Amino acid sequence: MTALAMLAVTPAARAALAPNEIALVVARGNRDSRRLAEYYCQVRGVPTENICEVLVPKEETCPRDTWTWAIRPEIQKWLAEHDPDRRLKCLVTTWGVPLKIGPAEPAEKMQVYRTFLQAELAARRTSLIEALATFRDFGDPTKNLSIEAGDPARADLPTLEKQLEQALQNAQQETGKIPDADRRRQRQVQVQQLASAIGGANILLQAMGQQVTNNPDAPEQLKVEYHVLRGRNVGLAEVQALLERQASSIERDLIRLSVLDRAAGWLGSSKWLAEQLAVVDKNETGASFDSELSLVLWPEDYELLRWQPNYLAGASTDTPMQSVYPTMMVARLDGPSLTVVKRMIDDALAAEKTGLVGKAYLDARGIGKRDQTDAAPGSYADYDRALLATAEGLKGRYGMDVVLDEKPALFQAGDCPEAALYCGWYSLAKYVDAFEWQPGAVAYHLASGEARTLHDEDSQVWCKRLLEDGACATLGPVYEPYLVAFPRPNEFFAQLVQGELTLVECYYRTKPYNSWMMTLLGDPLYRPYRTSRR
Repeated sequence: MTALAMLAVTPAARAALAPNEIALVVARGNRDSRRLAEYYCQVRGVPTENICEVLVPKEETCPRDTWTWAIRPEIQKWLAEHDPDRRLKCLVTTWGVPLKIGPAEPAEKMQVYRTFLQAELAARRTSLIEALATFRDFGDPTKNLSIEAGDPARADLPTLEKQLEQALQNAQQETGKIPDADRRRQRQVQVQQLASAIGGANILLQAMGQQVTNNPDAPEQLKVEYHVLRGRNVGLAEVQALLERQASSIERDLIRLSVLDRAAGWLGSSKWLAEQLAVVDKNETGASFDSELSLVLWPEDYELLRWQPNYLAGASTDTPMQSVYPTMMVARLDGPSLTVVKRMIDDALAAEKTGLVGKAYLDARGIGKRDQTDAAPGSYADYDRALLATAEGLKGRYGMDVVLDEKPALFQAGDCPEAALYCGWYSLAKYVDAFEWQPGAVAYHLASGEARTLHDEDSQVWCKRLLEDGACATLGPVYEPYLVAFPRPNEFFAQLVQGELTLVECYYRTKPYNSWMMTLLGDPLYRPYRTSRR
């Protein structure tokens, strides 16, 4: 796909978010929170009756029970009374509202889910151990290939995988020695079928690929079968990617295991089940306050483990899904100090009058290639490639002054004058002051936990320091989000530079998950290129 195609996005079919479609969530009893909300209403034309005061903890982290049983119901009640027709599309949290929500206590349904995963893993490990025994029967009995003993649910997968590889090689060697041609072919079919069950279509695709690559005179039928199988595997990978975006559930995982069994075999399914059990053990049920607030109108029993899909991604707020899963856009007017937050608002207003001017800085790591086709979705190479596409698209389609760095080292002090846009990686919780920010600059850094605090004076996390240093808007995670949780830079900046949508709409069209870790810091109505793109 060309950079032009990757950066070109259909303009909004509806008008951008309007001030009267916004409500502000403020901390009850916090004068600074209320005054900041009133100031924003004044300069942006948001009705002051759209201010929702809620009793919240003073700390940056809100206990899950407090959110569930106190804050969420209070906001729901306010929305029912003040917005019965659901015309509001965006909520804005302000200074004094908690930044994140802590993990939930393990629930009974989580234990049911764990039991399901354990049973599925045990069944596949049993099949793998039985396959190992069959390979041994086919192979040379004098070779020492021990079988993992004991409970198959506790079998060591890496050891079992090595044993299977050795046993398969031994079985193939002994099969080749069978003198009777019919019996030899029959055994070869048995070995291949069992190998495919263990490794899925991937192992067959690998073997066929080697035959096609190493033999220029390979039969045409083999080449056709290879490309057909390759296409099917691509389809299976796309299905897996779609399923990964859904919340964890037994129903989702039954489908996913069926796909994995076909694509990666019992071994691939077992590895995924082991990983999923580790996810359950980690109890990844924390979230940013804002991301959870997006689902304030959802039914109360949605799954908290990891994430829920963002049904606003890639669409406007008028999708039919809104009637089933009504999702609110959420942005945050918050930062290291009230002075900084007010400056963020003022910079956004000033930049809109002239259009944001300055350079775009993109800091890749040299681990992805522009024409790379085998980068797994969500991988380091995939996101590095997205940065390259962003650079090419901003420069080629919009004529922006773009500085792209593909070296592993980050931009250093003095490297980034007149910075208007930035995205790059990777410096964990250690901001590198390389920038001279233009008023209205939009920037984010791809790293874990860069929004875990906004008020710790000594913290060097990127979101806090970007705003402190002069950026107007940023986004980042409050806990470990995994790379796939970030908006892809080529998609996010494509929306932003067109000038058709507000900042919060660009964010919600490109972030994949809600009830997860990301938060957007900045004026939700900000349109930095509204003037320059007319």
